[in-house]
Amino acid sequence: MTVSPNLLSANTSGIETDTSGWTAGANTTLSHSTRFYQGARSLAMTATAAGSVTATTAARVPVTAGQEYTGYALLANVVAAAGRVGTMRVDWYAAVTGGTSLGSMASAGVTLVNSTAWNAPPPIPIGTAPAGAAYASVTLTVTGLTAGAAVLADTIGFGPPNSPIGNLLPYNTSSVEVSNAGWAAWGNVTLGRATTAYEGWYSLQATSAAAGEVQVGMGANVPTVPGAEFLGSAMVRPVGAAVSGTEVRVELRWYDEAGTYLTSSPSTAWTPVADEWTYIATIGVAPPGAVNGRLRLRAAAGAAGQVWLFDRMTLAKAPLPAGSLITYNTQSMEVDVSGWTAVSGCTISRSTTYAYEGSASLLITPTTTGDAVISTAAPVPVTPRQAYVVTTRIRVGPTTGRTLSTRLVWVDAAGADMRSTTLQWHLNASGGGWYTIPSSAAAPDGAAAMRFVLTMIDAPAGDQIYVDAVTMTPGGIAAIADPIPDKYGASIALQGLTAGGYANWGLWRVEADGNLTPVRGESGDTSQNTVVGDRAVIEDYEAPLGIPVSYYLKLWTTSATGNGTMSDPITIPEPLPTEIVLKDPGMPARQTTAVVAKGGQPTWTRKARQSVNAVRGRVRPIVISDMRTSREGTLTLVTETAEELDAMWWLLEAGTVLLIQWPSLWGEKDVYVSVGDVSEAPVVEYAEYRDRDWSVPLTEVDRPIGGATGSAGRTWQTVLTDHPDAMSVLTTYRSWLGVYTGVGGT
Repeated sequence: MTVSPNLLSANTSGIETDTSGWTAGANTTLSHSTRFYQGARSLAMTATAAGSVTATTAARVPVTAGQEYTGYALLANVVAAAGRVGTMRVDWYAAVTGGTSLGSMASAGVTLVNSTAWNAPPPIPIGTAPAGAAYASVTLTVTGLTAGAAVLADTIGFGPPNSPIGNLLPYNTSSVEVSNAGWAAWGNVTLGRATTAYEGWYSLQATSAAAGEVQVGMGANVPTVPGAEFLGSAMVRPVGAAVSGTEVRVELRWYDEAGTYLTSSPSTAWTPVADEWTYIATIGVAPPGAVNGRLRLRAAAGAAGQVWLFDRMTLAKAPLPAGSLITYNTQSMEVDVSGWTAVSGCTISRSTTYAYEGSASLLITPTTTGDAVISTAAPVPVTPRQAYVVTTRIRVGPTTGRTLSTRLVWVDAAGADMRSTTLQWHLNASGGGWYTIPSSAAAPDGAAAMRFVLTMIDAPAGDQIYVDAVTMTPGGIAAIADPIPDKYGASIALQGLTAGGYANWGLWRVEADGNLTPVRGESGDTSQNTVVGDRAVIEDYEAPLGIPVSYYLKLWTTSATGNGTMSDPITIPEPLPTEIVLKDPGMPARQTTAVVAKGGQPTWTRKARQSVNAVRGRVRPIVISDMRTSREGTLTLVTETAEELDAMWWLLEAGTVLLIQWPSLWGEKDVYVSVGDVSEAPVVEYAEYRDRDWSVPLTEVDRPIGGATGSAGRTWQTVLTDHPDAMSVLTTYRSWLGVYTGVGGT
């Protein structure tokens, strides 16, 4: 097919059901023929009298002004006859019905063969819809019929040309379907067209005039953008064994606004096999001032008369995502695999067997059973605390799955590896499809560059794994954790929540032993939150102090598939070695520190739940027991100032479950407690002396449910930022507690 998509309906194109998609023109009767080029039927056009027959599509199809279109129709005689000529015409209209034509484009006439064979190549019109065009009709005409004679039409197409996405070349220049007018003989060559084609029905034929380099160039420039990366490519077919293995190149040439040649981008030498189509490509960056570009096709001729066929020529801006950190060749392997390194356990090569995007992919072939590891050949620059995402498309065998890991390796300014962010994936058997694997994380402080590493875990020797369309850009999901100064908590900034169509997200604290605990949010644990924006900030006041913790962010869609990332570890500073931190998990602003009196650390008691029953006639009793109670004990604290005394009572008076966090050197695990009757006693019997001894009875309880209200890090600056004036504050909060916590608004 040379259109993509075909704008004509299936019945209009193939006439399989009836002839209702067509309207007979003058001197024409339409019927349903059982002869066909494809399918089982075709359109028969019978002449009422000697002359021409015509048929026009019964309904106009939508088109876009300024868009290039092409068409074709396979024609055949019902009875062999000479001298009949077929054409295809496209008429442009502003409305779906009525009105006058805005113009038309027509194919060159094609003389039908003097037989009943289907005529290929067919008539092919190529042109651009004019300004104001919104609809088009297609008309087929065959001249030279006698009265009662009939011709057939089948496999009729009309639509945008089947050209590579983003191709800047007009379709006739790219595919030579109408003429070779888009190309010029630049040296040692004569040009023509051949009916052996990779796409469509024609290709560009280059024949050497003598031994030496053959040069074929575009006849006109196409607009380019200085500093942008461009792809130049073509399909080439050397004709005959004499040219097998000879060097062929496709070259990007750059010109300024006046049309003056500036320079050429380096090209790669290809050695295609004779009588086979081979994809050849080059990639280059338009230099400063290069506002125009051309392709040049080059071949090394050993003698006069050697022939190369070229088809599907392309000059396109490389389809790199915004902010791409890697070149297009590293992304899509269109030229080679120089952007990648086989680290261990495998070899890598460029393959055109499969491609997710473009025409090639990276083939990983494990050399032994075990881990096959590849890496980007060079680190790319990054900015600390910026999130980055690497998306990889992978194709594995159709019968067995694979386990793999992706690793973002962070590199410092001296080129040394700092640390890495690793994610592991399991791929089921692909059944011939591609997996999309996104890996994202934030660059840590001190990072200057990043390297991407892909490991196929326990891959069998000789396996074939394809990698393509690897993109590396700023963005993606990330969790960046920071200690909250002087508030004994962590602030976790999340980003990329709306990337990837995710519906829910969750955040977990990860401790050194791998234990995961959901972080408390406003409405409860943040294990199932609805995505409402791209960014969020969560504060965690229950993280242990003085030891490293990380945060795991997971996002998933409504189909339960998802993605995750881990923050870099942080250590929340702890107070003095003699102090503990007491917090209200439900209202982090209620927290304080206090000195533990000498010998005041609790002596924990766990009461037995049992009854001892003496049995008559037995020496030993029967004991019925149950699980022991949680720990109970009394904590003795000391406060020194009036401010510390007030802070202690503000924390205790609410009667809520508290979290006690011990100095890390004590070896005590943080504990949630219910506080019993508290006594506050002066240290000395002198009224002006503010030191107090506290006796705080504790009962260990489970982590409380519910959300966290407010923030311990809230300041007057926060209030000023949120409210333009005092009236806004007064009308928002019912009390000073609301101002303090940021909740409780009217």
